[in-house]
Amino acid sequence: MQLIQAVTLVSEADAIRAFLDEKKRKRLQSNRESAKRSRVKKQRKLEDLALEKGWLLKDIEEKEKKLEQSEREWHALESENNVLMRIEKLRLAQYLNNLHLLMKNLGISYNKPEKTPAEPMFNPWHVPSPNQNFGPVLATAGILRL
Repeated sequence: MQLIQAVTLVSEADAIRAFLDEKKRKRLQSNRESAKRSRVKKQRKLEDLALEKGWLLKDIEEKEKKLEQSEREWHALESENNVLMRIEKLRLAQYLNNLHLLMKNLGISYNKPEKTPAEPMFNPWHVPSPNQNFGPVLATAGILRL
């Protein structure tokens, strides 16, 4: 009888061990599947981030090109404006000179100013007062490109 009890105990222990082994095996399998899903999810996330990085780099490149183009246009406008300012300054100086010659030829006396008017065009270091009017700004149609 003891032999039967011993065999029964051994077979019960084996059954319990087999049951626990099966539980452990299922848990291990479940963990492997979960880890695999996690790796797949991580891989998808990395692929999405790589795509987003590509889009962002392309966007940055496009914006840098637009910025470079805007800077080129700005420099061109600045150069054109400087040329126009010099031309206008020379034109006004010539006009003033012609007026002085005309007045001299007509015998009209005038008091020649001792100093050049304080305008930024004539004196770039002079800071104008807020109520000083410089007149209209002249521009060509090419300047007003939008």
